[in-house]
Amino acid sequence: MNGQLKELLYQMLETEMGGEQVYTTALQCVVNKDLKEEWTDYLEQTKHHIEVVRDLFEKLGLDPEQQTPGRQVVHHLGEGLVQAIQIAKESGKREAAELVACECVVLAETKDHQNLGTAFEMR
Repeated sequence: MNGQLKELLYQMLETEMGGEQVYTTALQCVVNKDLKEEWTDYLEQTKHHIEVVRDLFEKLGLDPEQQTPGRQVVHHLGEGLVQAIQIAKESGKREAAELVACECVVLAETKDHQNLGTAFEMR
């Protein structure tokens, strides 16, 4: 397997793990009932994606704990999104925190979709 594909897989795993944290934190700010239901569903899907990617790592003989430069960047970005939601939540204005959480979810999902697009381009 080429190094670029391996790097993408490590970033994919980290993106899903960060996504789990983003959704978990975002759900603490949600006001809208429909949004809560949607994010709860996405959180469960993200947890499933983590399992799928970990299974893929096992089949490919990759270490899911290995750090790569790209994975470290993705981790840092995910932490930043979680921190942004937490800061907004601490402001005490739930509606404002919910908007920040929405923006962070969109950013996290953008990276997730970018990973998939890149993977298909590499085949």
